[in-house]
Amino acid sequence: MTVLVTGAAGFLGSHVTDLLLARGERPRVLIRPGDSRGPLDAAGADIYTGDIGDRATMGAALRGVDRVLHCAARTGPWGPAAEYERTNVRGLETLVRAALDAGVRRVVHVSSITVHGNDVGGQADESAPLREEPNPYSRSKVAGERLLKRMIRDQGAPVTIVRPGWIYGPRDTASFARFARMIERGQMIMFGRGTNHLPLIYARDAAQGVLLASAADGAEGRAYLLVNDESVTQRDFLRAIAAGLGAPAPTRHIPYRLGTLAGAIAEDLGRLSGRRQPPPVMRYGIQLLGGENRFIISRSRRELGFSPQVDLAEGVRRSVEWYLDASRAAERTAVAT
Repeated sequence: MTVLVTGAAGFLGSHVTDLLLARGERPRVLIRPGDSRGPLDAAGADIYTGDIGDRATMGAALRGVDRVLHCAARTGPWGPAAEYERTNVRGLETLVRAALDAGVRRVVHVSSITVHGNDVGGQADESAPLREEPNPYSRSKVAGERLLKRMIRDQGAPVTIVRPGWIYGPRDTASFARFARMIERGQMIMFGRGTNHLPLIYARDAAQGVLLASAADGAEGRAYLLVNDESVTQRDFLRAIAAGLGAPAPTRHIPYRLGTLAGAIAEDLGRLSGRRQPPPVMRYGIQLLGGENRFIISRSRRELGFSPQVDLAEGVRRSVEWYLDASRAAERTAVAT
């Protein structure tokens, strides 16, 4: 059975590829031009280079493939809307159409809990309505899911959707490494009282959920949340990182509503000035960190056999170990140059 992993050089895609290799499979992987091939070459993966929006590339990459694990996406909440549309909607459509032509048996599309909004204000499951947030990532992920629902209904596309929570773990340069650095420097601030719950999922558990969704009977046309339902608050998460680093735990707070207002103002100013880099504060991150987001995974447990294995203590321990190793390696490189 041949498996294609898109976005295999990215955060989640690399962990999915690791799991397949650990099971003795030789996955086919699709990476973008310019992505590092080194670790994939060393592991013996079958590497294809190209863009998911290119029909010829996808036709070649999908030849003989049974399952597609679609981890590639334009991520982050800041950037030209056209870039998100090109990858997360039009590229997704090209991929699924090519998979239909190639006779692929299952496509697992990695979506996100953000399709339910960045702050659900309590508990939610897969039946919660889709809700766009005012950023191009959220809009494109919602649009991608709506596109897939039409293709499932009208063309019988064999697609299963997974919606991971806030993924963290080794190689997480987008959030974990940034939080660890801010905690080390005494710059980390909590939003609200810190008692809100976070929808965390350790990277390897999220990757396992993707593999389960690719093999479960009756999962076509279904959507599944992938989070760890361990009760973890914002304060728990930040204190665990601080303890792992041997640094003081954050104690400063900003009212949650004030933080989201500041994020909205920063975004408006950034758009007016044509800013290319993300503003220093944005609603997306503040809502994920300070919002009340508890997701129920009964469906994933029942239909996929999904059971998160890595709790907060172990996940943070492994993540801090990776962060410190990466920091030391960066220091050695800087000294050498």
